[in-house]
Amino acid sequence: MQPKTSRADFEALVRRAGLPLTEAQIADIHGGAWAYMEVMLERVRGQDRDRAAEPMHTFKPEGT
Repeated sequence: MQPKTSRADFEALVRRAGLPLTEAQIADIHGGAWAYMEVMLERVRGQDRDRAAEPMHTFKPEGT
């Protein structure tokens, strides 16, 4: 999965957040996890969310 955010824009987000990441870390996050993070952010920001969209409802904790 490819992220929608360009590498340059992602680097700007990292700088804006003040994260002390190396170039290797930035490349790893942008190339690996960031696309999934974008999908999650879209779900969280979506207006037409119902109960099933809540991650909390996807599992049952032990002992309950």
